[in-house]
Amino acid sequence: MPIEDDDFESEYIADDRQLQLFTDRHEFTRRFAFYLNEDPPREQILYFYGDGGNGKSLLLKHLQVNCCKRFSPQVWQQLRALPESQVAEVANFVREAKTYTPIPVVRHDFGLIPIKEDKPQDRFYGLLMLRRNLAEAAKRYKFKFPNYDFACFWYLLNKGESNATLEQLFPNDVMELLTPVIETFAEFPVVAQAVAVLKGIDKLGGIKRAMKLIQNRLGVSDDKAEEIRRKDIDTELIDCLPKLFADDLNAAMAGQHKPERLVMLFDTHEKLWDEKRSFQGIKFWYQDEWFRRLLRALDFKAGIVVAVAGRDCPVTQLRWPNASKFPIPKDYIEKQLVWHLSPADARDYLHKVEIDKADLAEAVIRYASVNPDESWDNLQIHPFYLGLCADVVLAERKRGIELLSSDFARIPKFENKTAELTDRLLSYVDREVRSADALQH
Repeated sequence: MPIEDDDFESEYIADDRQLQLFTDRHEFTRRFAFYLNEDPPREQILYFYGDGGNGKSLLLKHLQVNCCKRFSPQVWQQLRALPESQVAEVANFVREAKTYTPIPVVRHDFGLIPIKEDKPQDRFYGLLMLRRNLAEAAKRYKFKFPNYDFACFWYLLNKGESNATLEQLFPNDVMELLTPVIETFAEFPVVAQAVAVLKGIDKLGGIKRAMKLIQNRLGVSDDKAEEIRRKDIDTELIDCLPKLFADDLNAAMAGQHKPERLVMLFDTHEKLWDEKRSFQGIKFWYQDEWFRRLLRALDFKAGIVVAVAGRDCPVTQLRWPNASKFPIPKDYIEKQLVWHLSPADARDYLHKVEIDKADLAEAVIRYASVNPDESWDNLQIHPFYLGLCADVVLAERKRGIELLSSDFARIPKFENKTAELTDRLLSYVDREVRSADALQH
């Protein structure tokens, strides 16, 4: 499988190229296809876990780009009837298929660097970010989130978020409804301006009238609107947003104009803790509580498919089932270990990047393995190190130098491989920089 690491971007193999080089992981593609094509829908969460650099993020990208396909009952019955020994044939068929119904998919990466209102880990802005991306992914179905949108606007109105415009926070279809209302009270549809104006006329019932107009435009019932307005902003409303989101999505998936499946992919789950991994008790469970609230409230029977990737399995690490609030029982989680590559798969990858010389390929594979002293058939190749090795070879080839198997003869300790390979790559960059500097002088 092409190579990824949370903190590494390959200079020589770009992201789209990595997807083209995707190797192995056939069993995950086949399993994912079951979730999209079996009826009735499965009521479990797929959880891909494994060490950093084993390719979990790229696996999710592969599922997103190549595998969100629903086949006709006849085609699917033929595929599912193939034995386990033909898992590669099933995976390749899914990847290459041209006749299928496309399934809308949204991918939410908790590891993205926060930029303005795009804060993937945040319990308010992260969920609102997911709502925007989902609206774009499923725009042909025109999903509505009336109760959730109403609650978000009420929250923003009371918090006075002065650095965010509504156009940035909500999808276009919502803004088409809300802009005329907001512009009644402010020249420009900016949250801070709306707050200032509305609060200034609060004694005259301005906020209530404005929210009534917004309620009507979004199609929120009087009872639901009053329930939302009664909640304390910081302790009650913020906590109920994931369920409001899920309830609206469940209602959309229960309607007539809806896809047979909807896929939601969540990457780098461990980033919800980040530096807070030493937290204990309630503080520990709180880090992904909003995410657990969301997952618990989704109606998987309606055809919602969820896959999560993280370094630690929430079942074996006793995280989700033992959470102090909103636990997710282990029966609702199907765990899948994303492990290392076999020598055959590693050789296939090297072939795809045009590293075909037999002795060089064998040396690279053994260098990138986590157990280099084992026999060839028992080698386990770390995808990240294999990718770094390939980058080293390709970097030298770019400079007109073909590396030999002897260049990978000395195998450092496992924990030193990242530093050594990275230093070699940086040394090539340094040479190019020095050469360019010399030419200028």
